[in-house]
Amino acid sequence: MDNENKCGCHDEEKECGCGHDHEHHHDEECGCGEDHHEHFVVDLEDENGNVVSCQIIDAFEFEENEYILAQDPNEDSVYLFRSNEDGELIIPEEEEFDRVSKFYSEDLAE
Repeated sequence: MDNENKCGCHDEEKECGCGHDHEHHHDEECGCGEDHHEHFVVDLEDENGNVVSCQIIDAFEFEENEYILAQDPNEDSVYLFRSNEDGELIIPEEEEFDRVSKFYSEDLAE
């Protein structure tokens, strides 16, 4: 994931890499007029070896880890990843996925 502050209206990069000083929630904006999530994509490889650029639609913290949601523009599928200290995206194991999904749907989703 490219963590560069693309908007240019914020001086300091924070946890999610977009330059905001708050946690992201679905459809939340910082007030600068920029749609920051459209600037962040992650390239994923499908089962056929094709690279698909998926838009980052949300980033949030849970149990001291950072998670991102990425949407496949071709299928409208949403993927959940945990981001490690190096920015590497990790697919959570089933138990972790279930806990994080429950937290997101009950506490963060609109």
